[in-house]
Amino acid sequence: MFAVDVATFDGSGNNLDHPEWGSADEAYLRVAPAAYIDGQSVADEMLPNARDISNHVFAQGDLNAINDRNLSAFVYAWGQFLDHDIDLTPANSAGEALPIQVPTGDAYFDPNATGTATIPLTRSGYAEGTGTSEDNPRQQVNAISAFIDGSNVYGSDAERAAALRTFEGGHLLTSSGNLLPYNTAGLANDTLPTASDAEYYLAGDVRANENVELTAMHTLFVREHNRVADQLASEHPDWSDEQLYQAARRWTTAEMQAITFNEFLPALLGPNAIARYQGYDPDVNPGIANEFATAAYRFGHSMLGTDIEFMDNEGNTTHEELELRESFFAPGVLPETGIDGIMKYLASDRAQEIDTLMVDDLRNFLFGPPGSSGMDLASLNIQRGRDHGLASYNDTRAAYGLERATDFSDITSDIELQQSLAEVYTSVDQVELWVGGLAEDHLRGTSMGELFTVIIADQFTRLRDGDRFYFENLYTGADLAELRHTHLADVIRNNTTIDNLQRNVFRFRAEVSGRVTRVDGPQANRVPGQPRGVAGVTVNLLDESGDIVASAQSDRLGRYRFSELDLGQYRVELELAGNQQLIGPSSHDVAITRGMGVNRMDFAIQLVNPASPTGPDSPGRPAPRQASPVNVPPVAPTPPPPRVVAATPAPRPNQGVASPNDTIAAMRDDADAARPGNELNDQVIPHNDDSAHRSSQTTPMCDDRVTPSPREGQLASELQAPDRRGVRRSDPMLSGSAHPTNDIASAHGNVDEEMPLGPLQVDAVFASLGRQSI
Repeated sequence: MFAVDVATFDGSGNNLDHPEWGSADEAYLRVAPAAYIDGQSVADEMLPNARDISNHVFAQGDLNAINDRNLSAFVYAWGQFLDHDIDLTPANSAGEALPIQVPTGDAYFDPNATGTATIPLTRSGYAEGTGTSEDNPRQQVNAISAFIDGSNVYGSDAERAAALRTFEGGHLLTSSGNLLPYNTAGLANDTLPTASDAEYYLAGDVRANENVELTAMHTLFVREHNRVADQLASEHPDWSDEQLYQAARRWTTAEMQAITFNEFLPALLGPNAIARYQGYDPDVNPGIANEFATAAYRFGHSMLGTDIEFMDNEGNTTHEELELRESFFAPGVLPETGIDGIMKYLASDRAQEIDTLMVDDLRNFLFGPPGSSGMDLASLNIQRGRDHGLASYNDTRAAYGLERATDFSDITSDIELQQSLAEVYTSVDQVELWVGGLAEDHLRGTSMGELFTVIIADQFTRLRDGDRFYFENLYTGADLAELRHTHLADVIRNNTTIDNLQRNVFRFRAEVSGRVTRVDGPQANRVPGQPRGVAGVTVNLLDESGDIVASAQSDRLGRYRFSELDLGQYRVELELAGNQQLIGPSSHDVAITRGMGVNRMDFAIQLVNPASPTGPDSPGRPAPRQASPVNVPPVAPTPPPPRVVAATPAPRPNQGVASPNDTIAAMRDDADAARPGNELNDQVIPHNDDSAHRSSQTTPMCDDRVTPSPREGQLASELQAPDRRGVRRSDPMLSGSAHPTNDIASAHGNVDEEMPLGPLQVDAVFASLGRQSI
């Protein structure tokens, strides 16, 4: 497993012909021309006020805008962790300021209507010799290696890398509780200005303390490195510390690459956005594009909720929840809580939708309350785009080979959002990149609009194809097979007490389903080989307190389903008509403890007086009133396996960024391969004693698929237009919503080993919250 050719910490020499490509301190690439007035000056007075845009377009308030594709909180958590491996924009050494003027009377930042309040922002550093003219605009610099090389774990320079090592057994340093080491060496670190360096953790990236979820991710992979080093030491007792360290570093980095391309990106972009790997290409420049780092990859800022929870293996609360605004630069939380509860929470909480809504904790309380270091992340993202001279939304679309929008309705079909954009921008040509990219209707089968999908797919394709140390270019045989089948859930299970996880933790969906049948009745409602189904029977889902949290009515085959459940304990009961009588159990108890599907929660009934024309299927009685679309899941035939079409890779650039046309065309042509019916398929790692709770009739879904409804298939093929109330055309078929917690089904129920959630690929997400990358 040990490779003699070791990657440098700063990324230099990865490409033997172009040793500087992808290395630290290289300028970002640009696709669209810079939008400076004179190569460096921001055309601020010609654009709407950034805080005004934030207030009009990004205010979420109390809305709970849950992601409609069941992306979990791990999407933004992994996205930020990954972002801190591939880009970091240093601040201008001269402290050049570009403050955001706060509108007079702003409820949060200027409540006394002084008219003098500002949100501070320091301009980014730029490559020496740039910014002298329109023909030589400023080019901002990436201070770290661009490659997915674990620099956030190991550092991007030799000094930091050495400070993180024990130099024994190949290990990285840890502190009490197997947490990150403290920064006793006084190395560069992002901290609160009033804090001591020694109060904060030291990691490969300076931003590791920005929030507790991020710190937990860093901790997880330091533990994974040390676990791998121990395993290697047992297999190779003659290896030196250096050999063990480098081999463990290489393997852990390969795991990060595999998770990114096999889980994270497919979850976010769908299965066809990234073409199949064809091998290393030395003509591909992996450098980070300014449009990616400063706009597209900041989409994850809209995904965060308002709190962080801590859970045990079964989903029970272990510690008081932490408000998001309290989690910034708060490493002192982890010695008390550990990281296990955070890992379980991230896998079990559905993220907010990717849209133009941002919670107040980020929009008004970033890094503190207003007036006391608090800032607005939406305003900062807009202003940072201006600082970097990013081209407009329309100019960037054109630069990436996409059609220009001619009207706000070309960006979004949401009327209210169109109006919000029109209130701040004079025309569609004035819309800025980050704003327009988030406002776009989502492409079918993805959680992104067209432009951001193209930008992110292009960037990650180049990061993979232009990396000589990409894992599929290095490993072969059993090692390669093992890496290809490595899940983030595996890393969590190997390094924490949490093992009750769905296999793909980037998706979370839980549901309960079953049938209502009768011992007599017409054959019309009978599935061959199964009891007769009864239509129109009300099924209630009750929570732990006995309150009804959702209701559904059985369809013509007697089937019902409750979807979009949270962790929790539930009871399923029937609400019978006067002439109906239960045969067998009157209720089923079920506990949802991870992303999972519990089926066969069946009920049998009989008519008290079968001859009476009062039964739902009695002759002479009008057909029973069908449940509303919200509660009746239509039955669809099992879909054929999705077509897998290898998208044509975008042309490989030497210095620039590839054209996205082929990738987008492939995604459109293969829309059926990403239909939501497949997206209902998520894999579940069975809890150790699951078998004790399953009936003998349990049949795990070995092909990772469940039968989608026609409505689900329809939704998958639509562009998902955001609703400003926080819902994206939610499927009326997905009826009840409750709050589940354990995978224990009754003796009559089955636990699906492979839960609904389909073509899983990966997400590109969060951009850094820290001062150096805002």
